[in-house]
Amino acid sequence: MSKESITKGVIKYSISTWVNLVVGFLSVIVTTRLLSPDTYGVIAIFMSASTVLLYIVTMGLDGALLRFYNEPPGNDTKEQLIYKVMVVSTVVCLFTGVMATFLAGDTVSDYIFGYVSKALVGLLFLNTFVNVIMRYLNISFRMSFKARQYTLQNILINCLARVLTIIAAFITNNVYFIITILVLGMTVVMLFYLTIQRKEYLPIDMTGCVNWSLSFSGYRDYFKYAIFSAPTYIVAYLNIYLGQQIIKNTLGTYDLGIYSSVGMFVTILGALQGGFATYWSAYVYKNYNEDTKRIRQMHDYSMIFIILVVSAIVMARDVIYLFIGSDFHSSKTFFSLLLFAPSLSFLMQTTAKGIEIAKKNHLSLLAHIFSVITNVVLCVMLTKTLGLSGAAFANVISAIVLYAVTSICAQKYYKTIDSVFRSIMGLLLLGIIILIPFYFENIIVIIFSVLIIDAIAYFFFRKEIRIIFYGIIPDLIHSVCKHKF
Repeated sequence: MSKESITKGVIKYSISTWVNLVVGFLSVIVTTRLLSPDTYGVIAIFMSASTVLLYIVTMGLDGALLRFYNEPPGNDTKEQLIYKVMVVSTVVCLFTGVMATFLAGDTVSDYIFGYVSKALVGLLFLNTFVNVIMRYLNISFRMSFKARQYTLQNILINCLARVLTIIAAFITNNVYFIITILVLGMTVVMLFYLTIQRKEYLPIDMTGCVNWSLSFSGYRDYFKYAIFSAPTYIVAYLNIYLGQQIIKNTLGTYDLGIYSSVGMFVTILGALQGGFATYWSAYVYKNYNEDTKRIRQMHDYSMIFIILVVSAIVMARDVIYLFIGSDFHSSKTFFSLLLFAPSLSFLMQTTAKGIEIAKKNHLSLLAHIFSVITNVVLCVMLTKTLGLSGAAFANVISAIVLYAVTSICAQKYYKTIDSVFRSIMGLLLLGIIILIPFYFENIIVIIFSVLIIDAIAYFFFRKEIRIIFYGIIPDLIHSVCKHKF
């Protein structure tokens, strides 16, 4: 596969992430001016808890669907596979939601939100159910290479909640009203796509007949893969959620709102990772035996690329904060620290594939558990002395632990790093860049310092920089202008 086809492939699956970035940026600008940090913090907890519940409810069945979509277990078709996993997740979600809301609603609400409200718990599980169904439908579009449908659906999934929050925020600051509007809007979208994609989950068997059977004969490997991968997803998002809970309980929802507003910067890196990860994972799984040279080269390209992107964000700090409500400006001191985790997550797309190729999911799980423990322990210790900056440092250290353990284990099974020395130097330079705004407040000093680090980075990644600026970027511009993807 040529470099151009890789570029086009990444573009195809990046459109939605870039739209999400723009909408996310605009939503932060508006909501930080319309909502108080307290309300912002509760909404952030709601969304984070919903994400964690999604991966608990699906129990890894969504991740296994990606792996087995083209090789359905037993004698089932793709449609039967999707139908069965949707039914299982629906039953689990509804049962758990009813039990949590009506039998332990007060306790669950007090733990998650800090006050008693069975209504919020019910909305939380309804939102989780909607996201679960949309997750399976989105995977169906993705794996059947329906790029346009996948892109549009992904935009709706990720952006509608933000847009509805903005609309509701114009009307009121009442958190119940805002969350209700958000959940109802997403429910309508789910019902729409259940109708549009009904042929993709209607259980048509090999004979062409509708088969409503829920037999799981031959699904042993599927469930085994799901069980081993599920905890990894759960723990990964639990890491974010637990950090938010510690901040809420230690410093309050006001400070949590300020901390969560930095998510705008994280979204920028998330947008970069989204399309790249979606396409690159599929590319590696397909070509890891034949195209080892290009797969190894990608790590160095990713390293210098993320260094340059983080540099640009750091140097544009004061410009970006002009658009954020003044009540949230205290995050300036630590915002760059929270860029490190998504940066390493981006790089892990090029360093951690060996674990998945070797099907050693348990190693990834252990790395995530170790990372969560590190984050929780340090967050509890450091927030008491350093406040929100302490929580940010805990996030940095736990991200380093996850990246180091995962990458070292993965390289034993499939090498994707050509030069360990250059990789380590790149990480050190990236770390220095994110620390600069924490120690220097003057933007001129920050810009000058970052440019010096970038000059040093050029010394190590001259070849990659030239190819990015004289090869890849022109290809991107050409492809976007011609719309031939």
